[in-house]
Amino acid sequence: MADDSEGHRVKRFKHQSYNQSLKDVHLPAAHNQTPLDNEIGDNDSHFHEALDHWRQLNLAPGFIQFANKADSLSASMPLLLHNWRQIIDLWMGALETSDDEGMRALLDLLQKMTHDLRTTLSPAYPDLLGRLLKLLPRSITAPALGVLLETLSTLFKFLLVPSIHFDLLEKTWTAVRDIMPTCLPEVQRAMAEVWGSVLRRLKTAAREKAVTLLAEKAEGVEDASAWVIVFACKSVSQTLHTATSSIMAPLLKAHLAADVPEPTYTLIRRVLTSLIHHVKNAEQFSPLADLLVRQVTEASKTTDMESLRRILEIISVPVAVRQGSRMTQSHLSILLAEALTIPIIPEMDTSLLKFSTAILMAAEMSLWLGPGYKLLQRSWASPDTLRFALKLNGCLADLGWGGWKLIALPLILKLTISPSVLEKEPRAVLRFLASLRRAKRLSSGETDLVWRERLEKWTLERLKTWNKESGEDAVCS
Repeated sequence: MADDSEGHRVKRFKHQSYNQSLKDVHLPAAHNQTPLDNEIGDNDSHFHEALDHWRQLNLAPGFIQFANKADSLSASMPLLLHNWRQIIDLWMGALETSDDEGMRALLDLLQKMTHDLRTTLSPAYPDLLGRLLKLLPRSITAPALGVLLETLSTLFKFLLVPSIHFDLLEKTWTAVRDIMPTCLPEVQRAMAEVWGSVLRRLKTAAREKAVTLLAEKAEGVEDASAWVIVFACKSVSQTLHTATSSIMAPLLKAHLAADVPEPTYTLIRRVLTSLIHHVKNAEQFSPLADLLVRQVTEASKTTDMESLRRILEIISVPVAVRQGSRMTQSHLSILLAEALTIPIIPEMDTSLLKFSTAILMAAEMSLWLGPGYKLLQRSWASPDTLRFALKLNGCLADLGWGGWKLIALPLILKLTISPSVLEKEPRAVLRFLASLRRAKRLSSGETDLVWRERLEKWTLERLKTWNKESGEDAVCS
């Protein structure tokens, strides 16, 4: 019995690799961060209280040496205020030689000092930021990394966010961006959480500037940039943060104005896909959906086809991902109405095809029978739009669209035997019909006698005029 019980003994300790341990490192939520609201005396400081606390717990030589020197310099709030530069110099020296255990205490003390003195520390901000960022590429323990993230967050909260100077914001993001590629992916993800919290805290104008900087300098840190926006927009209980619209609006603006749109498109696509999977339903996604739909309606009223093309590529993402379940039928109705006004021209062909296919797949039957039918009918209206009509119907057939037999197929049977259609693109039409037949989307039982006879008559007439020795195809002769 004893042997059996030992054979089923549960392991008390489970080995984790370094990278696995980093996966559990996150910036604490605002309501879970260490509170500093405990009452202290008028002349006391959180820094000195924390110093006394850590002296009882931490025996790291670097920390002990710092604590002994800083104790008398910070015995009261006036002394701390008077000697802060000297204490910061001592802190920087101690950090250079400290191990992980000492580092945790030193980082916590910097948080307390920043809370006590706030913008008084602004002159030291660039130096402090540089030294903290240099710790990110190092192989520090997961607990130490967690404290480092909290320290950076505190520094940004009390020194960067209150600043009215955009150049400080730009220098900070440049420093963060430059250090990111040297860090492990999980460290980049964790640092992205910190910068995402900064975006939430910034005022509107500064937030717009920060998002624009991120969009303009995303090359090389594409994953981290996407994480920043995602963490800034996510909220609890599968909802979006209230700052989401004010974060995404400048990002969309930067994308529409970019000389090279591919990097910002990839960034926005990743963000939208992540947020779509995060929210519970269309109602939770509606603040962002409202913004995107508004961008489409505004772009469709202009003559700037490139901006319209770019926004169609963007709106196709939420309409297509998860079958458009995060878009309300009201949103889809507005988008279908806008689709009827967008010109079917070569430069819009690919974007409009994605958009039209996605929206018809996501819409319900009531929209199929109204604007959806008009959209399909419009694609067949002109010989110049014939290739677009064939591509659109081919996509719907491949995807198994629910309105195929009710709406698409009757239009196909009616219009593919029109002389103007057959003579305009004979090869494309026949290839399209053959693909439907092979995919079992068009059977003999679904066609009427008139359609078969007309198509047969047209085919025979083409064969009569075909010169086999000329080398030309019958459909082209």
